[in-house]
Amino acid sequence: MPVTTFNIDEKMGKTLEELQAHFGASSKAEVLRKAVALLKIAKESEAADGSITIRKDDEDQKIIIK
Repeated sequence: MPVTTFNIDEKMGKTLEELQAHFGASSKAEVLRKAVALLKIAKESEAADGSITIRKDDEDQKIIIK
């Protein structure tokens, strides 16, 4: 597997740690892999205007991702 190295600031590091704990991920790299997989799904599902719609508690929220 190719290795990629990132430099991240403290805020991003804390965010990755929070997501790691929330999802029970074994590493920050696993969090990043999940994030990329989710972004790929978003790309495949986006509307013509570059948006996706997320439904939570029977309410829709349109988010522009482009």
